Amino acid sequence: MSRGTRNALLIAAGVILVIAIVWRIVIEVKSPLRGVCARVNEYGYHITPDDLVLEGYGKDTSLGDLFCGGEYTADEIEAIAEASRSCGFGADLDRNGAVELLIWNIDSGRAMLIYTVDGSPELVFIEDKATGSVSPIG
Repeated sequence: MSRGTRNALLIAAGVILVIAIVWRIVIEVKSPLRGVCARVNEYGYHITPDDLVLEGYGKDTSLGDLFCGGEYTADEIEAIAEASRSCGFGADLDRNGAVELLIWNIDSGRAMLIYTVDGSPELVFIEDKATGSVSPIG
């Protein structure tokens, strides 16, 4: 391979690398999860969009339809909603839209569950994996 060909390939590789880095930054900045993370981080956490796992999704549904169809009793749902409200989240189970369940595994024993409606956090709480007990974030 001639010196000119090698230099041209190195320059092309460098340009592709720069484009990939810029593209990643633009995607990250415009990520709707960035706002969710910023809202949760107001309570002293350091969560990034890469930490979140999408566990459930419903389109044109209510938070209650997606949330209440799960493993929680009515009393547990009310306790979860109250824990979320105490941190300033709406916890409106009747709110309709695109509902997502995002999970962040804080450590081996606890997970933060974040229910969003149309991209904004509506119901957020921490669940103990061993006992199933819930608590507010923060």
